[in-house]
Amino acid sequence: MLVPRIKDKIITRKQSESYWDVIAGAGKVWHEEEDGAWDRASFPLTLTDRWAGQARNCVATFVYKADSISSICIQCSQETADIDDKQLGNINGTLPARYFPQLLNDSAHIIENHLLELENRLPIFPLSEIDRQGQLAGYFEKMIHTNAPTSLGAVWVDSSLYLHPPKTRHGLYPYPEEMRHGLYSVTKSMAGALALMYFEERYPDGVFEAHISDYVPALAEHPGWQGVTFGHTLNMVTGTVGSERLEHFFSTVIAHESAEDIINSIAKLGDSPEAPGEKFNYASANLFVLSYALQQFVKAHEGEDVNYWDLVRENVLTPIGAGHFSLLLTIEENDKDAIPILALGALPTIDEAAKIALLFQNGGSHNGVQLLNRQRVLEAMGKTDWSGYSTNGDFRGTWYRHSFWVKSIRTDRCTVNATYMLGFGENYVVFLPSGAILFRFLDEHDLNIDELIRRLESIKSSCP
Repeated sequence: MLVPRIKDKIITRKQSESYWDVIAGAGKVWHEEEDGAWDRASFPLTLTDRWAGQARNCVATFVYKADSISSICIQCSQETADIDDKQLGNINGTLPARYFPQLLNDSAHIIENHLLELENRLPIFPLSEIDRQGQLAGYFEKMIHTNAPTSLGAVWVDSSLYLHPPKTRHGLYPYPEEMRHGLYSVTKSMAGALALMYFEERYPDGVFEAHISDYVPALAEHPGWQGVTFGHTLNMVTGTVGSERLEHFFSTVIAHESAEDIINSIAKLGDSPEAPGEKFNYASANLFVLSYALQQFVKAHEGEDVNYWDLVRENVLTPIGAGHFSLLLTIEENDKDAIPILALGALPTIDEAAKIALLFQNGGSHNGVQLLNRQRVLEAMGKTDWSGYSTNGDFRGTWYRHSFWVKSIRTDRCTVNATYMLGFGENYVVFLPSGAILFRFLDEHDLNIDELIRRLESIKSSCP
């Protein structure tokens, strides 16, 4: 194995003018007889930007021997990016490298932790074991704009995770379990709901009903934000002006770097006629407001130096085995002050995505420990009498519950209610009443996945 010392995102802006930050994954070393004294190595590499959270899937390869290393060849042949902004494309090149053979003081610790992480990964089986007719595989492989539109397709069925081999435009990706994916608005559920439900469990007095204006000074006097709760922001029912249009999303969340600049730009948006809780209005800016408010809430309860996402990582992600789950953060002078954008920017591996999904499916409990507030999780998963908020005919879904979309799908046997995370490009994590979970990571816009769900239902039915 070739194991990186740093598995989290490496921020490059302080060392270079590069557009890209980097996440290195674990790779391999091997020897081929014709190479003589040289050994070969390769490792997966994810390039990600600092503003929207796209993921470019790359592989780096090189040869080395006791005192020398070759240049590194890099090839990036797949991504989850913005096809509308012409972000699909291949990258290849050669990079200079330097080699410093040394015995690190923490080598044994790094290796021990890596082996433990491998041991704790969910076992992965070939999708073909349950998809014997290739129904799901055929859907994952259908061409949309390129010959490899789906970066990853997988299903959780009967306590097992089944993976279709992740393809790139130049063949299979050699490190499927290390492959990272930019999921855009899936982040609202995978990180936003996760965080708020964790703090709802951590603080008995309740966080869902706390008022945004009490924790966000820039919005304290804003007429539109009076009476808006943390729960309203997660559910997109703030009663404020906002949308995914350029003037409401790009000019507020994307165009600025620091938390203060983003929140001050959001404060310039107006009020809408509806009162908080009355009308669903999808706006990514709401999730950044929630992130900012959570940071101030946690500071008030835990101290000035405590970052709320550090608490989520320590008390939720690490216990479930997803401690390296990567998020897009604000850009601050002091990196310790950075907070998640929370509206977009999740970069999970399939193992991390599946573990977070299973935490929701299991009512927020892991190994007998309640990590997330059970009542809120059950509400989101449609296991209470609460229907959620009507989306008023939104094309993405019929109901919205704590950042999860809901719609009904007619199968051959019955009507199934699907609950799902959804992100731009049409990234999906779908929960079905049978207990099956569907993962489809894509950037080429296939919003209607009813047929894919029907195919999964033919393998694992939700019908009586």
